[in-house]
Amino acid sequence: MSTKIIFMALIIAFFSYSGLTANSVFSFYGIPNQENNTDIYGTGMGETGLGDVYRKNTGYKNPSLATTLNQVYFATGILYGYYYYYDDQDNEFRKDGLHFPYFNMTVPLKRHRFGFDFAPILSGNADVYSYDQNWAEDDFSYNYTEINKVRSYMYKGSFFYAYTDRIVNVGFSLDYYLGHRFRAWTQEFSGASGFINPRYEYNETFRNPGITIGLNKNFGSLSIGGMYRHAVAMKGTTELVSVHSVFDLGDSNFELPHKIGVGSAYRISDNYRVTADIEYELWSENEYYKNSSDTYKLGVGFAYEPYWGYKKWYQKIPLRTGGFYRTLPFDVNGNELSEMALTFGFTIPLQSPNSQIDFAVKYMVRGDQKDNLYQDRQLLFGIGLSGFDFFRSRPRRTEPREIPEAEFEGFR
Repeated sequence: MSTKIIFMALIIAFFSYSGLTANSVFSFYGIPNQENNTDIYGTGMGETGLGDVYRKNTGYKNPSLATTLNQVYFATGILYGYYYYYDDQDNEFRKDGLHFPYFNMTVPLKRHRFGFDFAPILSGNADVYSYDQNWAEDDFSYNYTEINKVRSYMYKGSFFYAYTDRIVNVGFSLDYYLGHRFRAWTQEFSGASGFINPRYEYNETFRNPGITIGLNKNFGSLSIGGMYRHAVAMKGTTELVSVHSVFDLGDSNFELPHKIGVGSAYRISDNYRVTADIEYELWSENEYYKNSSDTYKLGVGFAYEPYWGYKKWYQKIPLRTGGFYRTLPFDVNGNELSEMALTFGFTIPLQSPNSQIDFAVKYMVRGDQKDNLYQDRQLLFGIGLSGFDFFRSRPRRTEPREIPEAEFEGFR
């Protein structure tokens, strides 16, 4: 019961704070953080899992992976940690962050799987404060602080369907994308009575439906999976807000490009498994960024899955590690922007059948202080809860029962 209470509290927190997204110093140049729609288990394995059918896989970037589940299944998680910014002068700044990478539910019905998935797919926040600025006029001098802020996010809500077949497992999802990009510039004067601090905000909103299809196939010790996301041309509104008025600047446009992903998993033995994913996005056809280029992501992972119930407790814990490399669609300072990461994770199974807590650690570096003028370094910790079939009641064994009496006549 306590694990169910924790799980429900996490769901409430998810919907209460789902607006919190990841931070990056490069958020002023574009939307740098790509939330991979991977569960916490996969996060600790190099953010891989597109073709991993040897576990309960709730990374619904590939909707066909719902076929790995045979019961009503809930899954969600938290990523929190530290975001470090560096510039080419070795100045350092740290900002803590918290965001929720996914929430989903899956319902099986014979060979069919139905479900809902909600996840951020792009994000980027940054605040820059310039203190002790000075402005002089008519023999008067005023000090002020200049503040630049950016908030970017894009969420995806999906209803998905998957079908289990002997030839190949297939799935598709009907997606709805909702995004917002907010830029704000403010000057806050000190000691200047009668001044109205200037403030400008630039707001863009995006929305539109889309579709994703996926498949997977198990060949015994080898499994392969793939996904394809059709390009989505999102539209919305653009506003310029000042202290005195609001200006309608017309329609906004943002296009998510075509995306293709292929992944595989290989079982070395019953206890060891390796995974590899590759993803490719056609950003060069996108006009939102200047000089945008196609991007790719390469990830690998390794997992140790011991037999539960044997040996000492610390030898029963599943372990995994991995890493990835990704390029970004926009450049900074005229140079390509890329990121790389190392990950680690482990799992603690719970007493409830098929329920578990996953933990992940990710250390990522984005950009180069010389080539891109800035660099991100992130140390993130992930906690994921999954399982918890609330609709399946345990059998009651408290009714009165008749205990038969032993017969010893045959032994006399």
